[in-house]
Amino acid sequence: MTETTPLAFYPTHRPDSKRVRRNWQRAAASMAAEEGLLRRLDQALLERLEDIRLQPQRVLELGGRTGALATALQKKWPKAEIVSLSLAGVRRRNNGWRLPWQRQPLLLEGEACRLPFARNQFDLVISSMALHWSGDLPSSLREMRRVLAPDRLLLFTVAGSATLAELFHVLALQEGKERTLLLPSLSGLGDLLTSGGYIMPVVDREQAVIPVPDLRTLWQQLRMLGSAAPTAAPENGLRGKGHLKRLEQTYRQECALPDGQLACTVEVLFGHAWKKDPGAKG
Repeated sequence: MTETTPLAFYPTHRPDSKRVRRNWQRAAASMAAEEGLLRRLDQALLERLEDIRLQPQRVLELGGRTGALATALQKKWPKAEIVSLSLAGVRRRNNGWRLPWQRQPLLLEGEACRLPFARNQFDLVISSMALHWSGDLPSSLREMRRVLAPDRLLLFTVAGSATLAELFHVLALQEGKERTLLLPSLSGLGDLLTSGGYIMPVVDREQAVIPVPDLRTLWQQLRMLGSAAPTAAPENGLRGKGHLKRLEQTYRQECALPDGQLACTVEVLFGHAWKKDPGAKG
């Protein structure tokens, strides 16, 4: 039996939307995804909203997998219209009994770089660890600005360029060619927001080294994020168990922690910015 190499990012290839959709559907079907890293990052975005004075009437959530963030937003603003749009289509969560007039998020399927909405529709656009899978982050940022109402907010997280640094170092050693994640740096993301027409952009990051016991566990955690095998590069092919065994051996030689677990860097970039009111002075 053979196994596919779950990650193969190349600088000249964009994510394959069909693969991303399939992986997101798997993540949406996994209850583990609701309690894992993605859930914690959803909560981090909600905590940042506590510091922002905003009472939106319409909210667009982009790239949800489990429906948890959209449900939390509906609970926070029960009278608001919450629209959740995802490549995979977000599954309806079972939230138990509710009153007939209580709103539920509207669940749609679509792409961030081609939003099916008219201009100036939303008071808040929010996205958790999804925009870097759009294949065209600048276009996605422009689209989100288009659908934002004037003087309204964009808030999001994306994976930063330091993510999975150890894995790609080991892949380069073993395969003799460098692989690169198509992910923004901290300064690059700020530049994208400014060039995309946003005002008062703020970008910061959180970085952590997460211990994982073995390579198989790392693959499983990545799949929970919907992040396995995101490219359609022709170099992708079936790799036998021997290849993965050698990869793990090299990983342990190069990037093992003192307790014997494998080091895995995750860099999360937080961004928020506003759409300028064309009637404002200055």
